Amino acid sequence: MSQGADLVGRQHQRASVLLRRWLAETHTPVAEGPLRLTIGPLSLHADVVYDSPTGAHGFGSIGVLDDEGRTLVSADPALLAAACSADARARSRAEAPINRPESGTLVDWLLDALPRREVDPLPLRDDLVAVGRQLSNAAEAQRWLTRHVEERMLPEVLAFDGADRDELTARLLTRGVLVVIGLLGRRGVVHEEYLLAELAKRLGGIAEQHSQVAGLVERWLTGPTLTDLAALNGSGLRYRDESGAVRVRPVRFERRNPLRLDDPAEVPGVPLPELGEGWALRPVAITGEDGGPDVALVHRWMNREHVAVNWNQDWPLERWRDELATQLAGEHSVPCVVARDGRDIGYLELYRVQRDKLARCYPHAPHDLGAHIAIGEPDAIGKGVGSELLGAVARGLLAADPACRNVVAEPNVHNGASVGAFGKAGFVQAAEVGLPNKNSALMVFARPGE
Repeated sequence: MSQGADLVGRQHQRASVLLRRWLAETHTPVAEGPLRLTIGPLSLHADVVYDSPTGAHGFGSIGVLDDEGRTLVSADPALLAAACSADARARSRAEAPINRPESGTLVDWLLDALPRREVDPLPLRDDLVAVGRQLSNAAEAQRWLTRHVEERMLPEVLAFDGADRDELTARLLTRGVLVVIGLLGRRGVVHEEYLLAELAKRLGGIAEQHSQVAGLVERWLTGPTLTDLAALNGSGLRYRDESGAVRVRPVRFERRNPLRLDDPAEVPGVPLPELGEGWALRPVAITGEDGGPDVALVHRWMNREHVAVNWNQDWPLERWRDELATQLAGEHSVPCVVARDGRDIGYLELYRVQRDKLARCYPHAPHDLGAHIAIGEPDAIGKGVGSELLGAVARGLLAADPACRNVVAEPNVHNGASVGAFGKAGFVQAAEVGLPNKNSALMVFARPGE
């Protein structure tokens, strides 16, 4: 735990607010130490001096880098806001609400907000911020938490009518009590894990005593994600209302649940599906110092223009050999070569969502499986082969693991051909999720009856 994690200075504090929001909304992994990022046109370096389970990270210097990785200047919040705006619009499709002229941009908000000396497009409640700044030790923090749960949270939970669980979650948790816990942790007043355990204990007591809200509370305690509000990234964002006035309309997104204190349930490794109907797949085989023919094949496919433009993994052969060896040695994913009627045509990665970056992005079930697919041979593109393969993979995975509820994928929202192929195969777009280098369409193939 770090004391005084935020540097003194309004510019740094404002830049830190924006950076915390961008990291959360793009599900970017954070760990203490140096962090290098690209946000829109900006390359940034940040020193993470406090890694917060609630996302209230503390930063040392935040600098803008030149093309050679040298720090040019400290990040100005106005420049950072403009970069976040450019990044959000570029991540989204041209026809998305955030790219409509009448929706305005984050820069419109910034020009309106700076005279008022504001920086956060989604300001936190003043009373919660005051509490987070005033409490000075762990005992005071625990007493406050007890009162807050009993006097503020309990009445609203008991009054919940089931109409909008996500709104209640954001108001009471992610933009409520978790804000204070994060502020206290960043200030070094108390370990966040201690208060999170206390909050979970008291919420558990509410579930035991009030059966009518037990389902809601249990979801808060055991779900992999909680709903939050985004203001920097999301295709549905607007910075002007229908009258043209500057007013941020946030969008909802899912983020990792810090109240889920127990380890996720253990799940087996990734099963190999039977595809049938002329399809065959095999795990990549690595042989010899250079990796052998399978590694060479994957390397060749990944360096083809039609694959590289979407996968961004047109790496050297040696890097692909190491990547495939790492996958084969773990339980996260299995890299495979797919053949049609005896001819190798594509690359397939099968993975457990619970062990993947996507686990932070949606309320997945423990046995959910995912797939990344690339049709490597150009003459197999545009003939319905991809959709046919996707459907065969989804059905095969559901058959291979009877406990699997969903097979998912996350193609880039700009890759309309891929999104369309998933749709043709029976996948449904459930959400749009932010990832460190793209916005993805969360495509779901649900088990019938789920």
